[in-house]
Amino acid sequence: MKELVNFSVYPFDLEPFGDWPTVLAHWRSLGLDGLELLTAFDGTGGAPPEAATGIHLPYWMDWYHLWQGRPLPDDLGGEEPLYYFGGSSRDDLVANLSRYMAQGATLAPDYAVFHLANAGADEIATNGVVNGDDEVLQALAELLTQACAPFGGRPPMRLYFENLWWPGLTFLDAGPIKAFAEALPFDDWAFLLDVGHLLNTTDEPKTEEEALAYVLARLDALPVWVVDRIEAVHLHKSLSGPLRRRTGFFAAAADLKGRTLRERADEARRRLFLVDEHRPFETGVARALVERVEPLFVTHELNAPTVEAKSAAVVTQRRALKSGPA
Repeated sequence: MKELVNFSVYPFDLEPFGDWPTVLAHWRSLGLDGLELLTAFDGTGGAPPEAATGIHLPYWMDWYHLWQGRPLPDDLGGEEPLYYFGGSSRDDLVANLSRYMAQGATLAPDYAVFHLANAGADEIATNGVVNGDDEVLQALAELLTQACAPFGGRPPMRLYFENLWWPGLTFLDAGPIKAFAEALPFDDWAFLLDVGHLLNTTDEPKTEEEALAYVLARLDALPVWVVDRIEAVHLHKSLSGPLRRRTGFFAAAADLKGRTLRERADEARRRLFLVDEHRPFETGVARALVERVEPLFVTHELNAPTVEAKSAAVVTQRRALKSGPA
């Protein structure tokens, strides 16, 4: 099993280190094997192949909007259609995903992560649900099929499909997952279990032990083939249930009316960063979770305001991962 840390090709991640050799030397000094590298909408940012054990493909907030053939809002400017929707048309969406895969493949990563989910700005800000897992996953199977056509009908690297708590892959319902898998015309893929995202599907856990019980219960409820196809884990905890239950935390739909998409997206992001905590596990729960699925890769996907703080979080979680049973 390889242990990685989340990193990106964006300047805010690279600039504190100065160059890629320094980036790699720092994280390897903490005992990690490498990086899971988030690539950008416009490419790989000059990252060398050795910086990308795995990659994470870009993600658009509401690609399903385009897939349904709905018109874009008329208040968008610059690159906003790309960032929010994946482009300005369904053809753009397919072409851009193909481009992300082609660019990422130049780094020769072991895998590429792709989110299997969709949620618009209003859904995130209000905690509302518009679409079902089944329709989103079927659309994703179609999108992936078309995006892989330029590569002979299969992706140019192994794809890892990641869960979120929005419609799509939530790991809460096996039926849509089975239908999605059967709709894919290629087999070069696996699942990636994001622990914090699975925890965001419930408001109940308040402790790491309760989080462990919930995740294990959800995995036990899935067909064996689904769990066996989990090859990677994003390891972090999110115990934001009390915050999400707080009256007034989510916006009322009426409060968003008349606002531009940029303003509504800002409202969504503000809540998103509070909900999805990306904090390190501190006990043997970390080891118990990882042992349940026996992944090939564990990414310490942690958020922190500084390199020093993130490094400390990695050290904390690596210590927990190597500790005894929870």
